[in-house]
Amino acid sequence: MTLEFRPMSDVGGAEAVGVDVKTPLSGEDLAAVEQAFLDYGVLLFREQPMTPQELVAFARQFGELQPHVQRAYQHPEAPEVVNMTNRKPDGSFDEAGARRGAIENLRDGWHSDLSYDPKPAKATLLHSLEVTSSGGNTCFSNVTKAFQAMPDDLRRRVIGKRVEFPYGGHTRNKSAAKAASALDSKAQALASATHPAINIHPETRRPAIYANPLLASRILDIPEEESEELLEILFDWIDRAEFHWEHKWTVGDTIMWDNRGGVMHSGRLDYPLDEARRFIRTTVRGGPTEFFVPV
Repeated sequence: MTLEFRPMSDVGGAEAVGVDVKTPLSGEDLAAVEQAFLDYGVLLFREQPMTPQELVAFARQFGELQPHVQRAYQHPEAPEVVNMTNRKPDGSFDEAGARRGAIENLRDGWHSDLSYDPKPAKATLLHSLEVTSSGGNTCFSNVTKAFQAMPDDLRRRVIGKRVEFPYGGHTRNKSAAKAASALDSKAQALASATHPAINIHPETRRPAIYANPLLASRILDIPEEESEELLEILFDWIDRAEFHWEHKWTVGDTIMWDNRGGVMHSGRLDYPLDEARRFIRTTVRGGPTEFFVPV
């Protein structure tokens, strides 16, 4: 079957049709998927259930896999995979698990995965095993378009700024702090990095907003009050509806999104909390971020 990429929205994302996730891609098809990934930022592979091992095999075609810092949720049969679930082993509600990548207030949840790492991930692949009867959509914001539409005065204020991204011990975003509470003390100390407020994608060379409301704590080298004001303005800009789209999950869906700049995401914590929500996830290793320098 010929590959086809059907746009998910007017601002980003595409459904990849004709890809069998359990069969290795040919060189030609892999190149086509990689190009679509750059073009759309998010790819959906619809309703193809996978085991953790099959997810690992599929993801490895896009690069080396990067174990997650959250060892408490590591899959026992596939160390490259983490369980994303709102349930503890005894079946009770797990708030820390539920808040990993999801939030009630979408505006405060936008982020790129592993932005607390000096070398953030290239891609995340999230695969659904069990979904709730309603809610729980994963939402995306095209922060390349957001940057392109940004007023010149705001651009001047944020270009070239360095931003601190802690995971453990986060004081600015309480949901991030709760999600990180499952980390051991060593992992909390190591999960921190500094990145550009505006970065440039390593392959497309398109600039985009990189500072995100879930994990960015402050802008360095300016007064704290100014940092807070500027972050609030920037995060309101990311949250503008014209840059957004979202995906309603069905069992067996896999979504792959780019973490290197251009796309942010957040899950909605708006589903019935007495219902189980189970996903598995793996990440493809990336590299260091790069400051955008206007020509």
